[in-house]
Amino acid sequence: MKSLTNHEQKSLAKTKVNEKTEGINHFFQATEVNHNALNEEMKWLQLLIEMRCTELFLEDEDTAYEVPEPPTVNDESPYSVTINTYQLTAIDRVILALGVASAHYPSVLKTFVQIEESSNAFAIEAGGEYSKSNRSFKPTFQTSLFLLAGKDLSLWSQYSAQLINGSVLLKNDIIYNRSATEFIHAKIELDTAYLNYFLSGQKPHLDHGSYFPGKLYKSDLTMDDIILENNVREQIKPIGHYIKALESGFFKNGEHSFKPGFMALFYGAPGTGKTMLAGILANTYGIDMYHVDLSQVVSKYIGETEKNLEVLFNRLQGKNCMLFFDEADALFGKRSDVKDAHDRYANQEVSYLLQRIEKFDGLTILASNFENNMDDAFKRRIDVSVNVIRPTEATREALWKHYLPKNTTFESDELLKHLAKEYSYTGANIRNIMKNVTMAIYDRNETIITHSLISTYLMIENEKAFGKNQSRLSAFVQKSE
Repeated sequence: MKSLTNHEQKSLAKTKVNEKTEGINHFFQATEVNHNALNEEMKWLQLLIEMRCTELFLEDEDTAYEVPEPPTVNDESPYSVTINTYQLTAIDRVILALGVASAHYPSVLKTFVQIEESSNAFAIEAGGEYSKSNRSFKPTFQTSLFLLAGKDLSLWSQYSAQLINGSVLLKNDIIYNRSATEFIHAKIELDTAYLNYFLSGQKPHLDHGSYFPGKLYKSDLTMDDIILENNVREQIKPIGHYIKALESGFFKNGEHSFKPGFMALFYGAPGTGKTMLAGILANTYGIDMYHVDLSQVVSKYIGETEKNLEVLFNRLQGKNCMLFFDEADALFGKRSDVKDAHDRYANQEVSYLLQRIEKFDGLTILASNFENNMDDAFKRRIDVSVNVIRPTEATREALWKHYLPKNTTFESDELLKHLAKEYSYTGANIRNIMKNVTMAIYDRNETIITHSLISTYLMIENEKAFGKNQSRLSAFVQKSE
């Protein structure tokens, strides 16, 4: 490849900024969201790139440029709000700008591509990953240091120390670093939910990003929509008291030594409504509930489970929300005698959880089919244990009525009482049956549920709930009038 003269290199580095920024303005003003701050940040990034690339090829090694001040951000645009909310430093703003450019406006980085194709030595100073096949440049954390520090080794060390101490962007998963070893050479990866926020104004929830092992659970149900035994209603009252205490500043008043975290255990047979109850509590008290996906948490690789949980707890720390673990005994189960390396590491995971969950300052709800499956150390730390029992006969009758559609009736009161008495279903069982029955009578254009009609669906649910050997039906005899 032909080498460029110093003059040619300078000319190449000083690209037409005005032409580029006009393109940026046109692109980002295509929607209704205010993108002025984002536009100005991209211009600032371009100036940094032009300045450092010019400086890099100057013959006078002592010549250094002064870094231009980042733009003032004082509007209510998503980009400004992010900068001001997290009080981003200069190094954070460069990293964030590089993440936006890399993800959505790569022409801002065109100078890097041009010089990379003309000088193989360029990447030594500027870092980044150049792809010859698609002529693209992916900035790394070294690129951000290069843009701010240039040839100044003292500045380089200063900004490096800030990154080592922990960038607020990384702590909040706005920017990702996927490298397990060489931090400085890791690519800068902007979370897609934040890119969408900057462009469309749709604010990310706390479960943003594909690497977060939990999902926001939304429920529009209230306590009026669930039928509970009276003792269950009494057992869940402390959870409401806790949420109100957290919101009122009870744990910050200095009049006691209680920690702000709270852990509850919901245990009972499958289908009794443990997850639904947790969602209703979250909706009733106006907090977000995050349902942990154990498939993204538990790993066969040593240390990965703890790392995944750390992401979970860090993201939700201080956010006044509910963390819900379904089938919690997979994580919080009893520790076993150490017979091999697998047992030892499994016990280490439980020990880590014990320490980490005590530091969590929010509401944690564990759901399990059996209370005794939980490790004793966790059981001692549980603030309230709720046995979400199978519904009694009276409650089952109320559930059959609850799922009865409008303008539809059972053929007789005797049938309703027969169903409630003879079939010890959970609420989920009754819901499944009524859903199928309702679709059947809708297809027939009927409004009365008869025993002959519902029998088919009782058989189906019996097989699911109790096994094929228990699928027989209880005899029902309609009393003659």
